[in-house]
Amino acid sequence: MGRVVTDPSEVAKAISSAPPRPPCARVLMAAPEHFSVESAINPWMHDAQGNLNQVDRARAQAQWEALADAYRRIGVKVDIIDAPAGLPDFCFSANQSLTCLDRNGQPLAIMSRMASPTRFNEVTYFRDWYAQRDFRVMESPPGLRAFEGTGDAIRHHGRHVFWGGVGPRTMAQAWEFVGEATGADVIPLTLVDERYYHLDTCLAIMGPDTALYIEEAFDEDSRKRLQTGFTQLIAVDPHDAGNFACNAHCPDDRHVLIQHGSRVAGTLREAGFEVLELDTSEFMKSGGSVFCLKQELP
Repeated sequence: MGRVVTDPSEVAKAISSAPPRPPCARVLMAAPEHFSVESAINPWMHDAQGNLNQVDRARAQAQWEALADAYRRIGVKVDIIDAPAGLPDFCFSANQSLTCLDRNGQPLAIMSRMASPTRFNEVTYFRDWYAQRDFRVMESPPGLRAFEGTGDAIRHHGRHVFWGGVGPRTMAQAWEFVGEATGADVIPLTLVDERYYHLDTCLAIMGPDTALYIEEAFDEDSRKRLQTGFTQLIAVDPHDAGNFACNAHCPDDRHVLIQHGSRVAGTLREAGFEVLELDTSEFMKSGGSVFCLKQELP
């Protein structure tokens, strides 16, 4: 049974003593054919005049296909789940579940309980997709509202440990359940800025020792845990925070898929990463970028 690790002095030991986990070699993406901004459930969904952002769906499709192609080019397999009509946020496939290998080495999918009623029905389609592919499907407890999967559960690279966001989309009690269900220790991080409503908007793990983060997104105790967990913790500047640089994804400790124009890309290249800059601007209108648009599969 995994623990919830809150003492910064225990973070490094929790990581180093955890079972090894291989790099991500497979992702699940959800087709964006019905993607749009129909209601505002985070601060990024309005334009400067206060109106809902308008999506260019053809451009969004092209951006999504470019992201899928980028994964394939670096050797990551892309599975695709078809999008049902009437669920405009369905394409953000990080949110509806959390997947990993269970204690017996079998694929496990823990289903989310979404915070917004507009997203409740998304989970059903993902549940069916996993069940049809021999995942062991586990429901979140009925009283656990909310818990939004890997929007707030970010894997530490190389180890079976999760960093867990506590904020508007996932309650603190979720991490006790995740620790018990997965056998992984969870290191909680409290989010304090409404702009960074999911952990994946303000923390991007690049490798076992390296991560990008938005300092003001976290309370003091959470910053201490992060400083203990990463020897190279890179704070992004306000430009990159607004450019969704911390919604980047590094599946393999080497390649970084990131929104183009992020200034931290140069820092990452100097650190030895291969950076692939992509345009996800249509999805940023809904508050997401690279990391939001995929689910890591075991």
